[in-house]
This record gives sequence, structure tokens and C-alpha cells, in this order.
Amino acid sequence: MKLFLLLVLMSCLTNCTQKEIKIGVEKHPPPAFPIAIINYDSCKKEILLIKQKQKPVWAHISKTEKEKIFTKAITETIIPGWIGTAWDFNGTSEKPQQGGIACGYFVTTVLRDAGIKLARIKLAQCASEQMIVSLIQPKYIHRFSNVTMEDFLQALQNQGYGLYIVGLDNHTGFIYNDGMDTWFIHSTFVGTRNVRKEKAESSFILKQSKYKVLGKISTDEQVLQHWIN
Repeated sequence: MKLFLLLVLMSCLTNCTQKEIKIGVEKHPPPAFPIAIINYDSCKKEILLIKQKQKPVWAHISKTEKEKIFTKAITETIIPGWIGTAWDFNGTSEKPQQGGIACGYFVTTVLRDAGIKLARIKLAQCASEQMIVSLIQPKYIHRFSNVTMEDFLQALQNQGYGLYIVGLDNHTGFIYNDGMDTWFIHSTFVGTRNVRKEKAESSFILKQSKYKVLGKISTDEQVLQHWIN
């Protein structure tokens, strides 16, 4: 009888431990993508090489092709190194995986390191809508107030492939439409609390924001010309 009670007690303890472990995993989910070990200085040099290669023919290629070159340079060369970097409300890190970075600083640092001359600190500290208006022409900016997530995602699909900056109630980041999926890339203060790339449709922060400002930076011809020069 004592042996039976002992076995039951051990079984209960095992089950409880397993539940606690499971809950802990759910509360602290891993990053959507593994942290990449990347030489960031080499990535910035790669941007210079891309621009040097494209500059002689820039005036002769289509705007669609320019947009692809620009978008890939940012999403495939600069952003990957930042994935997994810690979020910090006061974070101003300029190097991936070192220190922490706030959402505004993430956006402006990525753009600067991708080759766009801008006031990194000033824009990072201002309201996200003001940052977007300062960088992108009005005709490429759209505002959404109290719209459903479905309508917002449909608007993104309608605008098509490219890189966007999105400003929310209390947050900012990039949205990347790769032609198949739509991604939200941001330094997040919830969940993993780091720089994260996640499906836009699954983002809690996107869903809960009542006001959204969307600027399509990759299609702005002034930005593209500024970048290549």
C-alpha cells in the first residue's frame, strides 16, 4: 500500500513539473528566427558594393527593379544581423547583438546603415508618424484609424511587394511584403522582447493598435535616388 502511494505521489510530481516546464516555454517563446552570427561591418560594406555596382546603370533600369534592389539590400543584408537583439526602452545600440535597442532606434539605425543619410537620433525620438512623414512623400503614406486587421492586411496586399515603415499607437517598425507573405520586423516590447520578424497577421502589437500610419519607403523615387547617391 505504501509503495502504491509512493508511486502515485511520484507520478503527480512528474506531471506537475512537466506542466510547469510547458508553461514556462509558452511564456517565453523563442525568437521566430534563430539568431544569426553575422559580421555586421561586412554587411555595411556589402551595401556600398551593391550601390557601386548599380549606380552606373541606375538611370536605365525600371522603378520596379530599383525597388527590388533597395528592398533586398535592407531585408537581406542589414536586418538579419539584428534579429534577436534585445529590446530596451532607452536602447540606442548601433551594433546587433550588443546592448539593447528601442523600436525607433531600430528603424533609423537600419536605414542609416543601409545607406540613407538621416538624423538617426532625432527621428528615433520623435513620434512614429512624424518620422514617417519626414522620410517619405505624402503620396506614399496611408493612414488607418479603427480598421479591422483584415482590412489593414488587405490594404498591404493591394500595395504589393516592398518595404514599409509602420507607425502605431506607441510603436514603430518595418513591414515587408515579399510577394508571398507579409512580415512585421520590429524591436518588440512584448513576448520575446527583442528584434523579431513575425507574420504580420499574427502580431499582437499590430492587432491592438487602433491607429496605423503606413509609409511605403521602397517605392518613393526620391528615397531611391537619395539612397543610390
